[in-house]
Amino acid sequence: MSKLVAARAKDLSVMLGSLQLRPTDTFKMTVSNGVLSINRRHSDGRVESLRLRARGSFRQTTVFDPSDVTIPERRALEAQMHEEGLSQSEIADLLGVSQATVSLDLRKLKKKKK
Repeated sequence: MSKLVAARAKDLSVMLGSLQLRPTDTFKMTVSNGVLSINRRHSDGRVESLRLRARGSFRQTTVFDPSDVTIPERRALEAQMHEEGLSQSEIADLLGVSQATVSLDLRKLKKKKK
């Protein structure tokens, strides 16, 4: 178990409890650079992302509903996140799409700019 999770097991328990996971939901937990990320995809497509830095010094919650944006808007969001330094996998987790979809979208946007 990583030091982050071991040191903040109580915070992790609270975060997982606040997710109210359902059998039809999927979720992914990762730890990178001292930040625990939990991405939960609801059966209706909405994505909740929670991030917690070691010792609780940083906590961020975001919700993304793909039905609220068009595909071109999602692609613009992917491009913005990519320019901000997020990896394709991180973008995919936040938006509830596959990494392959993000890769294809970024390629299409790059081709369009030429």
